[in-house]
Amino acid sequence: MSQITLNLTLHEAAFALSALRGVNKDALNLDNFHLLTSVIENLQSRIDAAETNVPDDEPFDGFRTDAEADADALASAGWGTDEDYGCFSEEY
Repeated sequence: MSQITLNLTLHEAAFALSALRGVNKDALNLDNFHLLTSVIENLQSRIDAAETNVPDDEPFDGFRTDAEADADALASAGWGTDEDYGCFSEEY
């Protein structure tokens, strides 16, 4: 069987899947019906795999978070937290 490979975005693949599902299956002969069903299942499985393969968070790049970096910058400029300096009042 001859094959082709399509490079589709997730949006394009979902659109194609929607169009394939909208085909009037009553107008197809049995062989074409099975072929269409196979294409739909294959495309759906590839969409599912692509959607679930997306990482939830960015991988650690070796740097601290922005909040940690800001805290260090402020502390080194003399603007540390109360716990750093032991004062708990508005007066300096």
